Amino acid sequence: MKLTMGEKIKDMRVERHMTTKQLAQATGISEPVLNGLENDSGRDVGYSRIVDLAKFFEVPTDYLLGFTESRITKNIELKELGLSDRAIEVMLAKRQDNELVSQLIEHGEFTNLINAIDIYVKQLAAKSINTINNLTAVVQRGVENYAAGAGMPEGYDAAMNYINETKVDEDEFLRYRITERFNQILRDVYAANANNAEKSVPSVIAESNEMTGYMLELLDQVKAGEVEIETPMDAVALMMVKMGVSEEEMINVMDGLPNSGSKVSNDIISKIMKKYGIENDDITSVVTNI
Repeated sequence: MKLTMGEKIKDMRVERHMTTKQLAQATGISEPVLNGLENDSGRDVGYSRIVDLAKFFEVPTDYLLGFTESRITKNIELKELGLSDRAIEVMLAKRQDNELVSQLIEHGEFTNLINAIDIYVKQLAAKSINTINNLTAVVQRGVENYAAGAGMPEGYDAAMNYINETKVDEDEFLRYRITERFNQILRDVYAANANNAEKSVPSVIAESNEMTGYMLELLDQVKAGEVEIETPMDAVALMMVKMGVSEEEMINVMDGLPNSGSKVSNDIISKIMKKYGIENDDITSVVTNI
């Protein structure tokens, strides 16, 4: 959700632990004007004051005016990001949801995730893990030598199993750590977007999904012998019942259909489905073939 200019100004002021009075002193903009801005009162404050605020907070004026949601100024050198030309091209092409990419990057565990991947692909932990495994092997050999000379003590098998379990498989351990961090990020991003997920589904898709559910439920009932369908009109009527169509609406629709036992044309069925917000070719083909 996009923030208003007032919300952005207030957020940046609070981030700097400033009061409106302190911000007024720092920018030369009166406190009443700042309060009006933060409350989005609609008062015309003049572009020069917006410029002053943008300079103070070190953000582009486009950010305050709502033309961009990025606080980064446009003249930043891309080389400072350390991205390859190909990586920049991928981001600019927008074949993926860049807002989602931003959420992943902003997550508190993202840096740890990348560092874990870096350690894995560059095998930076190999030496340390090998040292641990070598020490474990020395301990294991010592226990084996003791058992060979003094006899196998009680609990020997349990001790050897414990020693074997302490050996570290570098590949398995690091991939587990990477997966663990990624799953945490994924769970948090999923939770953050859960409230908006249903709203973001286009109404046509939502209605189509609902209708598909009704259709599959009806077909399951037919196969199980729970309902009997003798004509396509029976199928249409049952579908309308599941869709919550009133009896009066159903009578109006059914009056426009052919006589019982006649084949219902695709055109008629399409009109019925469209009337109730459904446009799905699969429904037509299923109903006419029942």
